Parts: sequence; structure tokens; C-alpha cells
Amino acid sequence: MGEIPEAIDVLIDNKMFRNKFKALIRKGHLRDLLDLAEVAQGKDTPSHWFARATRTTPVPGKEGKPTHWERSLKFLAKLRQVRRIAHEIGSRIKVPADSMNAVFKAAWRHQQGAVRFAVTAAEVGKRHPFGLFCKLAIPRQADTSAA
Repeated sequence: MGEIPEAIDVLIDNKMFRNKFKALIRKGHLRDLLDLAEVAQGKDTPSHWFARATRTTPVPGKEGKPTHWERSLKFLAKLRQVRRIAHEIGSRIKVPADSMNAVFKAAWRHQQGAVRFAVTAAEVGKRHPFGLFCKLAIPRQADTSAA
């Protein structure tokens, strides 16, 4: 116990910080670290983003504010909730594989309200429920450039 998984270890630029990650794993944050490592893969500089997201000490001058690690834990809680909501939406209406980002966007924005949109779309939009879901959950902005 206490070994760092490869997915996390490759993101640690300064290997002197391995003890910090071993301590976080011992405290039960292995799943959190793996989820952050997964999110980091989509960033421009994954190791830099991961290092910042796992910073456990306060930034100088911001001692009274939550640390980056505390903020990351809140972000992960919301991300897990959004994933559950997106899965529930996918079980209610047929979502094209290349359109899952729209479902995640709606789930992130509306939380449980997105599920209500999916229920409405499934009941009303018999021919194209996903299209109706998108119209309800992600309204297009009015074109304000025409003056």
C-alpha cells in the first residue's frame, strides 16, 4: 500500500513530491487523484495543471482561502454528479455518440434540471427527442451582431 499508480506518477514532474502523493493515497484520496489525472490529460500541460490542482498548501497571500486541493475536491464532487446526471439522461433519451458533450454541457449548467428536460423531450419529442432536449437545455443566443 502507498505505491503511486503509473497514471499519477507520470504527471509528477518533481519526483521529490512523491511523498505528498503517497500521503494523500494513505488518506484515501487515490480515486480523487486518478480522476484528476484523467482530467489533466485533456489540458495543454497536464503535469503543470495536475501539480496546481493537487497543491495542498495555501498560496502566499491567500492563507484564508481554500487551497487548490480543497477546490479540486469540490470540483471532483460536482464532476461526479454531472457524470451521473449525464448517464441518467442517456438512459432516458437516445444520445448520438458524437453529441455527449452537449449532454455534459447541459448537465453542468442545469444539474437536475437537465434530467427534467430529458423527461420532457422523451415524452413530447417522439421523433427527435435529442433535438428537443438540446433546444430546451442549450438555448441559442440571439444574434446581436445585426444592427
